[in-house]
Amino acid sequence: MKTLVVSPKISIDKYKKINFHIDQDLSNFLNLLNVKIVPVVLKNNKLDLNSVKYADGLILAGGGDISRKKKTKVNKIRDSYEKKLFKYYSKRNKPILAICRGFQLIADIHGIKLEKINNHVRKFHSLKIDRSKFIKDKILNVNSYHDYCIKDLPKNFTKVSNTKDGSIEIAEHKSKKILCLMFHPERKMKSKKNILKSIKNFF
Repeated sequence: MKTLVVSPKISIDKYKKINFHIDQDLSNFLNLLNVKIVPVVLKNNKLDLNSVKYADGLILAGGGDISRKKKTKVNKIRDSYEKKLFKYYSKRNKPILAICRGFQLIADIHGIKLEKINNHVRKFHSLKIDRSKFIKDKILNVNSYHDYCIKDLPKNFTKVSNTKDGSIEIAEHKSKKILCLMFHPERKMKSKKNILKSIKNFF
C-alpha cells in the first residue's frame, strides 16, 4: 500500500491552535485510492520534514485561495508549508498530485500570474485530453470550483487540456511525475471513475 502526505485545509481556533480539515469528499476519495495517509506535522507553525520523509508521494489538496490572492494568516501558513512540501517531494522525484489550489500554488511558485475568471464555480466542462503521460482517456467530463485560472505555464510544464475560454485544466511536468488538475477529482462529476483510475496508476 502506498503512503501519501495530504495537505488539506487549515483553520486557527480560539486557542490559536492550527486544525487540519479533510472534507468528506476528499476522505472518501482517498479511501477509494486505497492509500495510507501520513499527517503533516507543524512545529511553531513550521513544517517538520521528519514527519513526511518516508511517504511515497504528495497530494496538494484544493479548497480556498493562495495568500497572493487572499492575504489571511491561514493562507500564509498553508502556503509556507505547502511550498516546502512541494520542494521536498519535487527534489526527490516523488509523485505529486496538485488539485485546484495546489495547481495555483505551483504556478505561483514559478512566477505565473493567476487571472480572475467567471463561470467556473459549480460548473461542468468537457475536456479533450492531448498527449498525457498519466491520463489515458480522450475526453473527461469534469467539475469546476475556482475563481482564478491559469493561462500560462512554467517552461518545464506542458498543457494537457484547457477549456474554451483558455483556462488550463490539466498540466504535467515534462520530466518529473507531477500532475496538476484545476478540477476536483474527489467531487461529483461524470468522469470520476475514469480519473480515479488514472490517479491510482499515477501513484
